[in-house]
Amino acid sequence: MMRLLVTGGAGMLGRRVTRQWREAGGEVAVLDNLSSGLPMPEEATLAVCGDLCNSETLTALLDAFRPDAIIHLAAVHHIPTCETQRAHCLDVNVVGTERLLAAAEQADIRRIVIASSGAVYAWQDAPLAELTSPLAPCDNYALSKYSNEQQLKFWASRGQRVGRAARIFNAIGHDDPNGHLIPEVLAQLRNASDGRVRLGNLTPRRDYLHADDIARGLIAMLLDPRHDVPFDTLNLCSGVEHSVEQLVRQLGQILGMPVTVEVDPARKRRVDRPSQLGDPGRTLELLGWQPRLRFDEALRRVVFPDNAQ
Repeated sequence: MMRLLVTGGAGMLGRRVTRQWREAGGEVAVLDNLSSGLPMPEEATLAVCGDLCNSETLTALLDAFRPDAIIHLAAVHHIPTCETQRAHCLDVNVVGTERLLAAAEQADIRRIVIASSGAVYAWQDAPLAELTSPLAPCDNYALSKYSNEQQLKFWASRGQRVGRAARIFNAIGHDDPNGHLIPEVLAQLRNASDGRVRLGNLTPRRDYLHADDIARGLIAMLLDPRHDVPFDTLNLCSGVEHSVEQLVRQLGQILGMPVTVEVDPARKRRVDRPSQLGDPGRTLELLGWQPRLRFDEALRRVVFPDNAQ
């Protein structure tokens, strides 16, 4: 198997890619600055605590490990941070990615998968498809991911290389280090004796996907047999969406407690995308990948990770 470098390999997605790659018999190095608060994955062949934006660190790691391929997941993911620290977000997500691609070019690495986002698509109330849906990133994080796609496309065009951008929809997992919806709801439910949950917008719908399935998808993209296609983008999504209120009530059922959902005006976003539903059909057709976990199974694995099979 290819020797693999995973940037952001200590994160929620990266540690799963690392584990799955090692379980398949491959060697894998991890680069992470540990800013997520999660430890280095024990399965890593080599673990380096370092900064993506440090060219010397990147060059030294590539020289020492000599990977054949890279899955690039390191980024600033927390949306409020991306908005309040815009320059920092772009320094890490865009400039850091450019440093990685330059180092990979120097090391003659010919296959890279990067994590993009379903947020690069324009808002529309219909399934979002790679070849037909318009792109219109509307926040700083989405802008950085759109930039990453173009950077990878340019990199792949300069030689016999393969670049794949994974448009990942809403990732969930029990070890999500970011302040996303599910950790907030679980915290409220576990601290409320009456099952009362106070949230902002209840109607927005999202396409949720467990991190285990996303890791499988990233590896499937890395192993894409289409060597004659230098660059492509593929959705990693379920093709099913659920509203915030539906998600909360499903979590209540899993915990076995009644739930009362209240709208807190102070938590409401002035602008909130009403729908973000992905079309997974092309990824299934080209790579044979589809999620294994249904929505309720994925949520149960988030709530009770120790019971996951």
